[in-house]
Amino acid sequence: MRAFLTQKCFRYLKTVIFALDIFRLYKYREEIHQRFPKVKHQSYYLYMTIQKSLWAILSLCLLLIWSTPASALDIKSLRFGSHPDKIRLVVDMDNTVDFRVFTLSQPYRLVIDLPEFSWHTGATQTPPNAIVSDIRQGQLMPGISRIVFDLKAPATVQNAFLLPSGNGQNNTRLVIDYKKVSFTAFKEQTSTIHGTLKVENYKSPSGTTTRAKSYATIKDGIPHPPSNAIRPRQNNRDTVVRNPVIILDPGHGGVDPGAIGKNGVYEKTVVLSIAKELKRQLLSTGKYQVYVTRETDTFIKLRDRVKFARNHGGDLFISLHADSIKKKNVRGTSIYTLSKKSSDAQTAALARKENQADLIAGVDLNIEDEQVAFILGDFLMNETMNQSKFLANTIVRTLNTQGIKVLQNPHRYAGFAVLKAPDIPSVLIETGFMSNPSEARLLTQKEHQTKIASSIRKGINAYFKHVTMNEQN
Repeated sequence: MRAFLTQKCFRYLKTVIFALDIFRLYKYREEIHQRFPKVKHQSYYLYMTIQKSLWAILSLCLLLIWSTPASALDIKSLRFGSHPDKIRLVVDMDNTVDFRVFTLSQPYRLVIDLPEFSWHTGATQTPPNAIVSDIRQGQLMPGISRIVFDLKAPATVQNAFLLPSGNGQNNTRLVIDYKKVSFTAFKEQTSTIHGTLKVENYKSPSGTTTRAKSYATIKDGIPHPPSNAIRPRQNNRDTVVRNPVIILDPGHGGVDPGAIGKNGVYEKTVVLSIAKELKRQLLSTGKYQVYVTRETDTFIKLRDRVKFARNHGGDLFISLHADSIKKKNVRGTSIYTLSKKSSDAQTAALARKENQADLIAGVDLNIEDEQVAFILGDFLMNETMNQSKFLANTIVRTLNTQGIKVLQNPHRYAGFAVLKAPDIPSVLIETGFMSNPSEARLLTQKEHQTKIASSIRKGINAYFKHVTMNEQN
């Protein structure tokens, strides 16, 4: 695409400059210049000025073309058609590529995976019987983008195929036929995948291969912990003392926006801003190493967030979120730790919702749940859970002293998937409620984000101060 635009721009300007050369050499113009030298000087000066300007425009065009990220695929429009026995979805795009189409539940969704694309669809009209409540898109992983259609009811895909451009059609069309079905019919077809796109080991046109790796190994149906599941933290005198490693995990991202406030702000955007501010504050102390699971608007699976923390030797894992519930008047910060049982019904519901973030990527959580069942009974996990509770209570105290409003009984617990690292004290902080209009506005304000980050930083400082005192004793 870049080469085409560059060539077209160059040819157009070159033609204009060539025309000026013809104009300059035209015999009639030379005769006039011989009689009126002053006119010759002025017209030549004008010619050179125009020529230099055109070359400057050409340089600017080339700069803009090469500085703009290229995308091999352009999604131009989405169209729905109603038929007696089906609903037809047509995706107009500028190239013929592999695709993958399937459905998900809890909530019901129709998913399309494609090579990374640019999104230029504009407003899309959805007829009532299309059973589509929302349309989202974003990057799933390097080289792969995803379109998600939130459905009001279960549906199955009947057919999915490509119609290449030609016969009066300028665009390639991805055609998907689907229909509303019963829950029983949906379950029978839920594992069906249409298309040939291989996401697990995707190889981009540039030759780069992206591999999806599993978190646990399963042999003969028996879960085995990862090879580095037990990393005893030694305190030998000969051990080189290093700064504690803090892992910050801004929740959601990419195709998963998280909660959406009344002001239209996404949870994923709010928590990423808070994570960046907290990282800045922690690094400024000179006491910590800080890593962030995502520093851009990208989707990361829950298990990969945990793996990221363990691969970086994390000493603490802090996942940042902003909740949304039906009660619009509820507001305040809360902190959650891992437990086999939930502290209350609201926390259990929250854990179910947060744990479903991976479902947007079509991930089967059964393997991870089996592994958790294996490690939760381990002594190391129990000790980690105790440390997590102490960290949560310490941060709650600093939130109170800093004037941050917290929920009643702000420390709660449930089976959050993202907190299941067996050897890293982990907490999930709900910084506020996006469902509360006033708090949603507050969460977007830089001053309030800085205040929240400052409270968490002071809680981390207090936690490690206590740890150091215990080691010395």
